[in-house]
Order: sequence, then structure tokens, then C-alpha cells
Amino acid sequence: MDQQESTLTRERIIDDLAEMLGLPAAEFDDDTDVLDMGLDSVRLMALVERWRAAGSADVDLVTLAEEPRVGAWVRELTGRR
Repeated sequence: MDQQESTLTRERIIDDLAEMLGLPAAEFDDDTDVLDMGLDSVRLMALVERWRAAGSADVDLVTLAEEPRVGAWVRELTGRR
């Protein structure tokens, strides 16, 4: 992801994951493996499309699938290092 301003926040990412998986947002922290929480490829694609529609056009499915931890997604999607 390039360094342009992202429309996503940590809270939005976690809230969307929690909603998609039907779990409380409090169950997610930086070390949470979203695949272990039940996220499958169809749901991952739905999240990517949701975030692209919200203005984060450069969300990359492959990058997210390669490192399925919440903290890695927040860094990737918000541009935070």
C-alpha cells in the first residue's frame, strides 16, 4: 500500500472484522490471527470490497492473506508503522 492517506482506522478495521465474524470487537487485538477466528477467503474478499468502496482503493487481498494478524492489517491499511 502506498503512503497516501487511508480512510480506514484501527477501530473501523476491527469493527468490520467483528461484524463479519459475528464476534465482539473486544476479542480482537494485534496478535489475533483472523483465520483462526474463522475468516475464510469469501469473507476476506467481502471485507476488501467493503474497504475499497469506502475509499481505500489500494487494499490488496494477497497482502492481507499473507499476514492474517490484526496488527499487520492495521499497519498495512492505515499506513501506520
